[in-house]
Amino acid sequence: MSIQSSDDNNNPVIPNATIPLTFKEKLIGHEGKITISTDSLSTLTLPMDIQEEETISYPNEGNEKFSISVPITLEDKQRIYYLWKYSLIIKLHGKRILHQILKQKIQELWKINENFPLIDLGNDYFIVKLQKKENMNVILQKGPWFIYGFFLSIQRWQPNFVAMNAKQNYSAVWIRLPQLPTEFYDGQILQKIGGAIGKLLKVDACTSSPLRGRYARLCIELPMEEPVKKFIYIDSHRQLIHYEADNFLCKTCGRLGHKTTSCLYEKSPAKESSSTPVDQPSTNQLQSSGAQDEGWQTVPFPRSRKLPTIKPTDVDTKFQESGG
Repeated sequence: MSIQSSDDNNNPVIPNATIPLTFKEKLIGHEGKITISTDSLSTLTLPMDIQEEETISYPNEGNEKFSISVPITLEDKQRIYYLWKYSLIIKLHGKRILHQILKQKIQELWKINENFPLIDLGNDYFIVKLQKKENMNVILQKGPWFIYGFFLSIQRWQPNFVAMNAKQNYSAVWIRLPQLPTEFYDGQILQKIGGAIGKLLKVDACTSSPLRGRYARLCIELPMEEPVKKFIYIDSHRQLIHYEADNFLCKTCGRLGHKTTSCLYEKSPAKESSSTPVDQPSTNQLQSSGAQDEGWQTVPFPRSRKLPTIKPTDVDTKFQESGG
């Protein structure tokens, strides 16, 4: 004979019985809070510069009464930035072509071993969403790239990029430092030089040694709306800069992205006082400058140049991974 338990009202109670949860109850749980697993976040790391610059919380601007703020935590940023860390922002200057044609052309140009989405941001900007760091480096460092003779600017993805608000385009360009004194062929010194000119992306391994001596070669990310520098001071040495930008550096205004024949700037920019220290070196210290610094110097990009056997030094200044 079985004994069945009952409640206070003599209603039978079924042991171990559970009431099925609704979809809403499964989602929010018993305490009314949405629960999302964050186990995968333990393996994610933010690039160092994003940790420093992009994780600051800013108060609402304007009338607080009509403002709504959605805070983004460090954990949020680790998760959402991680997906884009090897992506690139591109723009074809001077010509607008269909999305599918642009993707076909860049696939033919780059020849990378990855199928990538091309995301239209508006205002002729696109994101190339890459998964492999080596493919990102190839695209940045093997340029310049042209489609139908028009310059394709390429820059690394950055948080909070809005195409309609973009005031500054950037592009990677190779520069040469001709007849650089041999004592400056030092890894740390070359990184300082590159960082002073722009955002250093790479130091060419074949020319980062004084054994060659003709020039040092650096890949730099530079703004396109500002005139590039003709020279730089390294201590008391005045060093000329040559740009591998024969087809897209205007020698009238000194800006990247167009030729002299299509320049829209009427006058050349003012004399570069920003490149000169307050205490200028004496005349006898500037013997290496010569008379060639009258304008911007360009050289052809070495398309037929053989790849170096020594692995190049990649300088990951913007997306340096922690512990890497």
